[in-house]
Amino acid sequence: MPASDRDPIGGDLRQTSPIGQGRCHRLGMTVGLAVTHALLFMAAYPSINLWPLSFLAIAPLWWLAVHAGTTRRALLVVFIVQLVLWLWMNRWILPVTAAGYPLLSMYMAGYAVLFVWLVRRISHHRRLSRWPATCVLPILWVGVECLRGELIFRGYPWYLLAHPLIEWPVLVQSADLLGTYWLSFLSAMVSGAIVDMVRMRSPQTVRRAAVAAVVLTLVLHAANIAYGLWRLGQPTLRPGPSILVIQTNLPQDNKIGWARDRQFGDFGDFVSLTRQAHADAVAAGTTPDLVVWPETMVPGFGLEPQTTAYLRQHGYEPGDIYTAALAQLAADLRTPLLVGSPSYLGLRAVDEKWNWDRHYNSAYLVHRDPPYQRYDKHFLTPFGETMPYISAWPWLEQRLLALGAEGMRFDLDSNPQIKLLRLDWNDQTLRLATPICFEDTVAWLCRKMVYTNGAKTAEVLVNLSNDGWFGVSASGRRQHVQIARFRCVENRVPMVRAANTGLSVAIDSRGKLIGQIGEGRYGAAQTQGTLLAELPLDFRSTLYGRLGDVWAWLCLLGTVVLGGSAIFLGAKEPES
Repeated sequence: MPASDRDPIGGDLRQTSPIGQGRCHRLGMTVGLAVTHALLFMAAYPSINLWPLSFLAIAPLWWLAVHAGTTRRALLVVFIVQLVLWLWMNRWILPVTAAGYPLLSMYMAGYAVLFVWLVRRISHHRRLSRWPATCVLPILWVGVECLRGELIFRGYPWYLLAHPLIEWPVLVQSADLLGTYWLSFLSAMVSGAIVDMVRMRSPQTVRRAAVAAVVLTLVLHAANIAYGLWRLGQPTLRPGPSILVIQTNLPQDNKIGWARDRQFGDFGDFVSLTRQAHADAVAAGTTPDLVVWPETMVPGFGLEPQTTAYLRQHGYEPGDIYTAALAQLAADLRTPLLVGSPSYLGLRAVDEKWNWDRHYNSAYLVHRDPPYQRYDKHFLTPFGETMPYISAWPWLEQRLLALGAEGMRFDLDSNPQIKLLRLDWNDQTLRLATPICFEDTVAWLCRKMVYTNGAKTAEVLVNLSNDGWFGVSASGRRQHVQIARFRCVENRVPMVRAANTGLSVAIDSRGKLIGQIGEGRYGAAQTQGTLLAELPLDFRSTLYGRLGDVWAWLCLLGTVVLGGSAIFLGAKEPES
């Protein structure tokens, strides 16, 4: 055989592909398809934000999986290209943890490799290879997304295929039916339909089934747009509270090493900024119903009366300085304050070291007399506040932190209870769900906050976040806002985000941005600022609120069934 007909790794390039689509690809074509997928995927997200590309991004990866000369080549090429992709997408992590940066990128690359491997196995199954890609591709893609977003390491639900679609809200209103993964499914269907149309002439393609699948795609997308137009046109929004959002601008290391002299000065700046913004709002004719500060912007040990009494009694700093200042600020403004602060329960000094019973990342509603209403973070950020599985062995956790994120301490507790905060407004009580930091990216948690046994029990989401971890990265902050917008549609509640370093925004229950701090679509990052948001309330309940992510789990089940059938009941690929 001539050298030109031999694959560098192994395999006969003259062999036909398993579904009768002609010759297998040479190495250059395999690399080209992998790069095309990576570029389409990356460009769909911020900062490029060409969101329609998410409809096309998976088609090259499917074609690569089916037509690469060998499985080994396909997996190796995809892993290398995906690794480069995620090293770029996750570049903001490098200053936070140099050791974790390549590990996360390799981890993310592994899911595309898994998808390609599954497609490769199915394409060699005698019967499954004849199924329309329009049906199989979205099941596999969403199944893999569910595995990453909900299961492994407690889930990393970022960069789902659906997320860019929020830029055209009419497309995402059906998230209130089956969640964000349903929109990923619809988006992936388009890539599947493209594959089916391209391979329509194949003798092994069941044309009637392929045509029916393509038509089904068109019908579902038309129905999705019609549903979106109907939902957007419903006159269901009612006037809600006026919320004053304060955006601070501290580097992310305030969670690691916030010097005491800086704490006092920074806190004073926050108070001054709040007083001025409140005065400006009143002068403009609107008295805010609530003032919101970002996550962890109150120094010290929290606002618990027992804790501050212990500090004051024994002469420990900061005593009740910050507690008293916040109480005075709320009294002067005659407005409740929702602030992010650590909370320490059972704090005590033993042998010149601090000990405590519980330590939470909390949101306090400073109103009237203490003890104040408090929500404690329920879902600790994997590898940001806890190490899944590894935290069960503290000695191992400490050694890994010393290696990969020196200066950080994973000493937070997770509160198993999810408490709503109650705000007096217009002679009624509004119930606030207050996800902290990346909790607003966790769909099941926000649903659990807003719905109890299928009944809607919260009217407003308030996200307190410290997005200083993103450093100078604009794309990471914008992706965070994109995800938060889906929580509003899924649960039909508005949200305000108060984020240290930005981006602080107001979102209505349709996922539309109704306010931001600074110029631009999402506002400005790495700057102080304020936003007075008039939040419209929405008392509609949703099917998603009752069912949750059942569609994602069904796709994961379908992936397991399809993959298992291809592995145990299908023909194996001949490899050289």
